Amino acid sequence: MNVLAGLLAMSLVYAAHQPTRQITWASPVQGEAFRYGPFPQCASGGWGSGKTFAYCLKGIWLSTEYPHNRGVIARHVGRELRETTMATFFKVCPPALYDRRRGGRRSDQNGYVKFADSGSEILFIHLDDPETAGIIKGLEINWFFIDQAEENPDHMEELFDLLLGRLGRWDIAEVPDAIVEEYTATFDKPWPYVHPESGKAVPPSYAMLACNPDTEVHWIYRRFHPESHEFHTFYESLGYRMFDMPSEDNAFLGETNRRFLLAHDAAFVRRNVKGIWGLAEGSIHVLDTLSILDGEPELLEYIQAHCLLFRTADHGDSSATCVLWWAVDRNGNCICYREYYLPNALVSTHRQNIAELSIHERYEQDLADPSIFHQMPQKTGGRWSVADEYADVTDHPRETAIFWQPADNNELGTRNRINEYLRVDADRVHPFTRQLGAPRVYFLKINDRYPQGCYHVLRETRAQRRVKIGTDLGRPIFSDERDPNIIDHAYDPFRYFIASRPPAPSIAESSADGTFAGAQRLAAQHRRRQAGRR
Repeated sequence: MNVLAGLLAMSLVYAAHQPTRQITWASPVQGEAFRYGPFPQCASGGWGSGKTFAYCLKGIWLSTEYPHNRGVIARHVGRELRETTMATFFKVCPPALYDRRRGGRRSDQNGYVKFADSGSEILFIHLDDPETAGIIKGLEINWFFIDQAEENPDHMEELFDLLLGRLGRWDIAEVPDAIVEEYTATFDKPWPYVHPESGKAVPPSYAMLACNPDTEVHWIYRRFHPESHEFHTFYESLGYRMFDMPSEDNAFLGETNRRFLLAHDAAFVRRNVKGIWGLAEGSIHVLDTLSILDGEPELLEYIQAHCLLFRTADHGDSSATCVLWWAVDRNGNCICYREYYLPNALVSTHRQNIAELSIHERYEQDLADPSIFHQMPQKTGGRWSVADEYADVTDHPRETAIFWQPADNNELGTRNRINEYLRVDADRVHPFTRQLGAPRVYFLKINDRYPQGCYHVLRETRAQRRVKIGTDLGRPIFSDERDPNIIDHAYDPFRYFIASRPPAPSIAESSADGTFAGAQRLAAQHRRRQAGRR
């Protein structure tokens, strides 16, 4: 196929009668990002890693390979679009391509460039304009590139989806016969990219993002990162792919710039140099890998037989409702062994789902967000709360009723206690490996064998950060306030549990014959013996 041949050649014909310019990639991954597609892709990495260069070059290639093509280059803030992204684009793009004497045009003020020979157009759009969404809904394009796509996460995901919906609609673009013929000969099938209404052949659609890493709750992480649960369960099958581009991998990064970048604090280097997701600047908590266990049914049997059990919840009407199931062993180790997380559902649905996950278990405490106990004049002329709805046995089945108690919502008082539980104590014995050096809180993570394991509480806890209020000699300064823009539907139940000062079971209570816990222990031992015989 001519498309692939052109990409693999790593070259770009700038204009008629111009020599081919050979591209030397800053890193092998930069070349891979340029060649990938036409599926959604994201170049994630540090400062000066060559992310913007790769996708500006790709936009130029799409504009020369397919005559009369049309694409968009966008960024959140207009000034930064002009001063950085557009500056990089026109540094890469030779003036001969938009030579006015041959019909080309460049207007920085209007955010527009037209190529002279191919007739292709590129629109430069800043996304902080309130009218941007309306403009995008009317666009007809075949490719787009969003630079610094991690910015303004509350709205950028929506704009990304809007732009996805406008791809493949510019049927004025031409697909050269030679490209179609080579595709047909190679794959023995017709050209697959056609306009949804006219049926005319159009160029393949490219959706490209460049970003610096952020938290694990960020929409880019959820869609593109190879360790994201959503990526594996949905977006990977759609061709989404992330390209990791650390600053230090750029062969053209000057030594002065390298030293400047590495002189910053550890959080800056982790995010903006090494390009690592998950530990945000101003992070409140750090989860050691020792706290994360592979979810296994055998561990669940141990927990049910030897531990005290608890549930904590954060209720949301349209946002997610999350319930965490906790266990405390005789040494005071706390295990979060089950997670329920569902947005946009009725209380009756939550009750039924939680009851099914809780079958045959007895809990010492059921703690929930204190706000669900606020009574409002909503039911039968009286005052009614969300907690009342969970406990109601008149309109809902008795077996699904949950009698929540108000949790302690003193966040600042709990924050340090959480870190004490997460801290690896050199003198503490790990409850499962029996090795010295262990934290006090553990999470059974989700996997194929244990789909009820933890996912959201892990990424939300790692994502929590303080609000940045300024800098001092280049170093960031943070307030005590937690960033309200970071999702916390699963983090809050974690806070509620640690704030409750969960007790450890006594030895007699956890193992004595004739007790409920003792019966659970004997049943678990019997099941293990039976499994061993098989």
